[in-house]
Amino acid sequence: MSSVKALESLKKILDKAIKRGGFDRHFEKTKLVSAGNGKFVVEMVVEKEHTNAFSTLHGGFTASAVDLFSSLAVLTHPKITENIDLDNTGLSVDIHVKYLASAKIGDEIIINADTVKLGRNLAFLEVTMTRKADNVIIAKGGQTKFVG
Repeated sequence: MSSVKALESLKKILDKAIKRGGFDRHFEKTKLVSAGNGKFVVEMVVEKEHTNAFSTLHGGFTASAVDLFSSLAVLTHPKITENIDLDNTGLSVDIHVKYLASAKIGDEIIINADTVKLGRNLAFLEVTMTRKADNVIIAKGGQTKFVG
């Protein structure tokens, strides 16, 4: 599958996830920057709807971003790209997040998701979230997914 076609498919998948009406609707304002070869990158501006009581990026939003965007990254892996579908992202076995800095309303952030390894049954995924203005890492996370 060509990278352009894969990118179009992933845009549709992200839109589908957002429109399902679950928590993924909070990612409506993310902008897909690039996708391919096991990687997925989005940018967004932190708005009030993404924040906690302290007006900083909500930890639950961050954890959900780790889950969603690493799941989309695995879909771009060369072993999977022929069958890109939201239902093919596997099942989470482990998910974790380290909160390292804050982001406030108006901050632009970049979310980089990467497929570290895709085996026969498990995918190992990592996500780094940074503030665009100063490259400070806001959070690092990852998950292991059953994909067998």
